[in-house]
Amino acid sequence: MSNIATGIGRLWVSGYARSVVTTAKAHADCGTCKGVRNELGAPGGVIYEDRLWHLDHIVRPLPMAGWLILKPKRHVESVAKLTDAESRALGPLITRTAAALERATGVKKVYVGLFGEAKLFAHVHVHLIPRPVELGDDLRGPLIFALMRAESDRVPVSEAERVSAAVRRALARTRRRGG
Repeated sequence: MSNIATGIGRLWVSGYARSVVTTAKAHADCGTCKGVRNELGAPGGVIYEDRLWHLDHIVRPLPMAGWLILKPKRHVESVAKLTDAESRALGPLITRTAAALERATGVKKVYVGLFGEAKLFAHVHVHLIPRPVELGDDLRGPLIFALMRAESDRVPVSEAERVSAAVRRALARTRRRGG
């Protein structure tokens, strides 16, 4: 805990909370941190957020409706550097999000990928991508990332917003049930 002077006494701030604020300022150019701060205009806004994780839709140009990005709120560039709490929350959150995404889009499979190699996006972020049945062999598996090279939206923003809202509702239901 840190002891911070406030002018009205001393305020105790946890080390984790201090690190989130500090890294957000220290990594002002990080694209993933900008997403956590809601500066990128993700269609449908924040889908899920807790003290550790932030989930929203991929930003424009839209490769497909339902392509979601899950990111730790704290700037971290390696899965090996996740805290124990972040690690414990990650697996169940991916599972719940994939199930909600399958319900919202009707797909039978959701790809999960993490690379963190793009310039300004080294911060850990997990792609959850609905795999349409009709997806061609030339776009299966990691080849689906070719869809990100589009110069304009491949789907209407309204469809991305609809899927985001459906996933948000499904995640809220599973959270209330404790699942």
